[in-house]
Amino acid sequence: MKQHEREFFIASIRTGKVKLENDITIHSPTIEQNLRSCQIYKNALQEAYDDEVMTEEEMLEWMIEHDLWSEEQDEQIKGLQKDIDRLKVEIFKAQNDENLKKQIRLYLRAGEKQIGEKNKIKSQYYQNTCEGLANTEKFSWIIQNTTFKNDELYDFSEKGLQQVIGLWHLSMLADYSIRELARNEPWRSLWSIKEHIKLFLNRDDQELTHNQKNLLIWSKMYDNIQESVDCPSKEVIDDDDMLDGWFIIQSEKREKERTSSDFESKTNDKISKSPEVFVMSKTEKDRSRVENMNDANAKMVKKQRASVIKEKGTVGQDQFPDEVLRIKNQQAEAWKNSRGG
Repeated sequence: MKQHEREFFIASIRTGKVKLENDITIHSPTIEQNLRSCQIYKNALQEAYDDEVMTEEEMLEWMIEHDLWSEEQDEQIKGLQKDIDRLKVEIFKAQNDENLKKQIRLYLRAGEKQIGEKNKIKSQYYQNTCEGLANTEKFSWIIQNTTFKNDELYDFSEKGLQQVIGLWHLSMLADYSIRELARNEPWRSLWSIKEHIKLFLNRDDQELTHNQKNLLIWSKMYDNIQESVDCPSKEVIDDDDMLDGWFIIQSEKREKERTSSDFESKTNDKISKSPEVFVMSKTEKDRSRVENMNDANAKMVKKQRASVIKEKGTVGQDQFPDEVLRIKNQQAEAWKNSRGG
């Protein structure tokens, strides 16, 4: 994005309005209007229930019954998301290898495209559900009551309601665009003096727009990154993929520290200081948390032991490679001490 484009978007976002052709302007709704729109959603939802329209969950079941969707496709989406997270960690670790970064980025975009295509198929009938119909009523009411021309409510004669709603949705910037705006000029200078200026021109009773909320969230996020003891380089901060990888690594690090702390607080010193502790986990989430407590060496030992068990079946503790090595090291240390160091 070029400087003049960033200046345009920031100026537009600060107004709290969406300006269309022919002096048509969509204002940010007031708090009272948002409350009213929620009531409209609730009423429309109940009306759809009463008319026996399918809920979003029922629609998904119907799609599965008619082979329009499957649980396997849900698992594929989860798998793709895990692959994307893994690739973002890899691209962060490969920050000094331009060729590898380029290759990983191609895989990332392909994975994101696949998720988008699958979600599009999954949600193709959403508008025909109770929730979809209620959302349509809600946003139609908002647009009808916040769209003006020459300071008067617009009558939708030049542009129809659905066309205006479409243009309103198009005004919501993608996450990557907001992130670029948040970390660059002219916004960074405005953000640095936010205590002395009015960032947005919304009236006091008006809600923040979608773009305004995201811009504030990412501005604060970049501040927190800069204040982190593990703050990455500017190159990483300016690269969404690498920074996402850094986020994932930091999140896993915090989760591991939190899990270890919880474990130590619930066990006595003898157990917590043992080289090996067997922990029962009731759910997949618990299993994952316990697994994350293992460091890289422990995970390698587990993998080696699993391989030995698969090959030999029944295995004694002293037959595992890590135990053999530990015993040899103990014997070597004992011999060394017997010889006077």
